[in-house]
Amino acid sequence: MTMESLEWFDLSRHEEPEPTTQLRPLLEEWLGYQRHEFLRKVRDLTPEGLVAWSVPPVELSVLGLIRHMTQMENVYLSWGLAGGERVLVYGEDDYSGGSVATIDEDLRRHFDEVSQSDSAIAGMSSLDAVGVGHGRPVGATLVKMIDEYALHAGQAHMLRFAAIGKIIAESAGHGSSLQS
Repeated sequence: MTMESLEWFDLSRHEEPEPTTQLRPLLEEWLGYQRHEFLRKVRDLTPEGLVAWSVPPVELSVLGLIRHMTQMENVYLSWGLAGGERVLVYGEDDYSGGSVATIDEDLRRHFDEVSQSDSAIAGMSSLDAVGVGHGRPVGATLVKMIDEYALHAGQAHMLRFAAIGKIIAESAGHGSSLQS
């Protein structure tokens, strides 16, 4: 992996959280698990593969999904729970934006936002506590984010395999009808 921001990140598979009757720890563990599985979709991708729109005509890349989840972390967790300033860094261009030149910045921004989100979650007294920013209960917000990560991990999985397939085909000299 040539992306500096991921050198420390463990891309190995993790086991699903163990069932428990303690709902808050379970939801927090599932959020951590889904975040990890989502980011594992970058493994084996070149920087070009990470930014490729590998399933035409869809203007979507794995990096675009990372950018989108950075904004979801802010809207639902860091700002949503703790309040303060709502920051939509990418505006309406979160899915389709990004380039090889922005990979490290986008990844650092994602990890920073996750850290702020974790602090916001830790600062909430219970699952019934209401977020200062969006006014939604913590429990419902955690379920929403688990769902967001699961949905977008599936999309990233498909895009990853399409990008890898495109790179293999091109390196074998077969060319490709896919457009990036």
